Amino acid sequence: MRQPSETGRPAERRKRLSLEDWTEAGLRLLVTEGRAAVKISRLCKELGVTKGSFYWHFDDIDQLMKAIATRYASQENDAARGLTSLEELPVRERLARMGTMLVDDRAWAAEVAVREWARTDPKVAESVRALDQRIMAVVENAFRELGFDERAARVRAGTLVYAGIGFVYGRDSLATPTVDEIQELLAVLTAR
Repeated sequence: MRQPSETGRPAERRKRLSLEDWTEAGLRLLVTEGRAAVKISRLCKELGVTKGSFYWHFDDIDQLMKAIATRYASQENDAARGLTSLEELPVRERLARMGTMLVDDRAWAAEVAVREWARTDPKVAESVRALDQRIMAVVENAFRELGFDERAARVRAGTLVYAGIGFVYGRDSLATPTVDEIQELLAVLTAR
């Protein structure tokens, strides 16, 4: 029988947190405050649970951090980024959408936080490398569909992918390109 709460009513049973709940909370904290802020006690306080809940899913903080890195680079996160649905679009629309994504503010905080973390953690660096390779493959395939040979497709895709990574690191000190400017860049890259 549940014990009464301070109000005299039976205490509500908390929903059991999933691995995804923990990784999402950890990623949010990583993004907002950096790697040093991701601590077991801090996450438990924010989620309103005991440390036992944490240890139900993880042996230690390193295991949680690995789960965060894995989730960041996962196929599931590809769907959130729009990568999986992009491949179904006509090629010109796909490139236009990817170009627009380069200047979308929503994902930049996570991108910056994870890439900074990857500088000091080889496991995270591998996750970022895998994601970059998937993005490069999607863009390169788009240029091949437009009729460019392997080398030309790789060069054009590299230009867009490296521009995107540059936007991550330069957005605080350089002007962010407009959607129209990105479209102009795409026009240059798709011209014969």
